[in-house]
Amino acid sequence: MEKTQIEAKAREFIDALHAIESGSADDIDQIATLYSDDATLSNSALDNKGREMKGRDEILQFWVEYKATLGQVESKFHHITTSDNAAGLFWTTTGTNPAGDEVHYHGATLLQFNAEGMIEFFRGYYDTRELVVKGEKEDG
Repeated sequence: MEKTQIEAKAREFIDALHAIESGSADDIDQIATLYSDDATLSNSALDNKGREMKGRDEILQFWVEYKATLGQVESKFHHITTSDNAAGLFWTTTGTNPAGDEVHYHGATLLQFNAEGMIEFFRGYYDTRELVVKGEKEDG
């Protein structure tokens, strides 16, 4: 794929994420359709649990949990880099969780696409300590 196509696919992902963040659980199906059937998703929090999500069903469940855990947040993407089959997204997420506590963390996401333009690999990088609410202790 050309870099312009990769950037368009990355922006499609960003739009789907924004729909989740500003909408309801019904919007989560939209993001799951961007992944290939055999896609893999991992991030720093999953690493701490020794897990990764495989396949569209598990990835859909990940996004359901994302919405339930983070509540009313908005991710702002300030840089997108592309190669022939991948995009690097650099972002900051802010808002409030379901308990009303402030959420503010930043990181980067790697999206790798297959020949059909579907996400085959998602990897989120961030410091999980930024998600700990003041007064709580991080698990692990």
